[in-house]
Amino acid sequence: MKVDSLNFIKRLNIFSVLFLISFGILLNVSASSVEGLNLYGDNFYFIKRHLTAIILGAIIFNIFKNLNINFIEKFSSISMIFITTTLFLVLTYGIVVGGSRRWIDLGIVNFQPSELAKPLIILWVAKQISNDITEDTDFKKFVRSIFLPLLCAFLVLMEPDYGTFASICFILFSQIFFSKIKIIYPSLTIFASILPLYFVATSSEYRLSRIETWLSRKCDLGIDLLGDCFQLNQSRIAISSGGLFGLGPGTSRARWGSLPNSYSDFISSIIGEEYGFFGLFLLVLAFFILISTTFLIAIREKNEIKKLISVGFGSWVFFQTVINLGGAVGIVPITGIVLPFVSYGSSAMISIFIALGIMYSRDYE
Repeated sequence: MKVDSLNFIKRLNIFSVLFLISFGILLNVSASSVEGLNLYGDNFYFIKRHLTAIILGAIIFNIFKNLNINFIEKFSSISMIFITTTLFLVLTYGIVVGGSRRWIDLGIVNFQPSELAKPLIILWVAKQISNDITEDTDFKKFVRSIFLPLLCAFLVLMEPDYGTFASICFILFSQIFFSKIKIIYPSLTIFASILPLYFVATSSEYRLSRIETWLSRKCDLGIDLLGDCFQLNQSRIAISSGGLFGLGPGTSRARWGSLPNSYSDFISSIIGEEYGFFGLFLLVLAFFILISTTFLIAIREKNEIKKLISVGFGSWVFFQTVINLGGAVGIVPITGIVLPFVSYGSSAMISIFIALGIMYSRDYE
């Protein structure tokens, strides 16, 4: 077998996913146990939900993997109408958690539609800009492909959820840049968006405070460590205390309350604390393999729609990985974006499995 064969690349791709999921389970057993006990009287409350999401995600992945892409793409339009409507309903009937209205209460679980929007937008954009489906001009394809996704992104921003808004925009324009559409259209759109994005970033006092904190670098100078720099400072303490090989599995001190959201937004800090630099290196290596093999699959893919779906999935994982890991050490502002396949979050886990399943769906027959 050739080392660069597509089958080998796909096996390496799936292996990296399995490694990240397994690593995430070990981390969540430790990182979420204290919070589960404090809030629900059950050390395993969060890990049970995490495992349930993984099992459901794996089932959905296998269902989509065995479907024909021609069959799946037929539902792209109704899927976009559904998710756009759902995101609008979130703003009207959604429940407020942590100051944001992002969830719909389904009884046994809170559902976050903004996460489901990502795979559905990836499918929609891939179909709209594929040269296989229409003879429309590039401009018409471009406008048709971005209108509903940008509307969804705007509704997500209103929740407010700037991190997911940025993720959707990054995925959307990554797919377009990798397509056969003339690059002038997305380039001009991004240029025209600079001023509106600036106003969006500075329109919220909370968001503006985080950006100013990051730009001022006051956390690096040891200023306001109990205020604006509290989360970042605690994250750095957790990572630095791990040293080369960490304190050991299940020995995190940050999970006892000093680092909020340690099992979701700051799971990478727990990795550094319990598994040290070596653990973080393995994590980064696994994500590098996952992202690079995903784009290699896109390059080797002959089906234009599946090529663009692979690009969308790879862009999704790349963006959230960079923002999450970067935020944990202060390279980028903290946004609350979860680490794919690793962090706790049922909606996020199931949604990314949907995208993975669509990427591995069968070709036209």
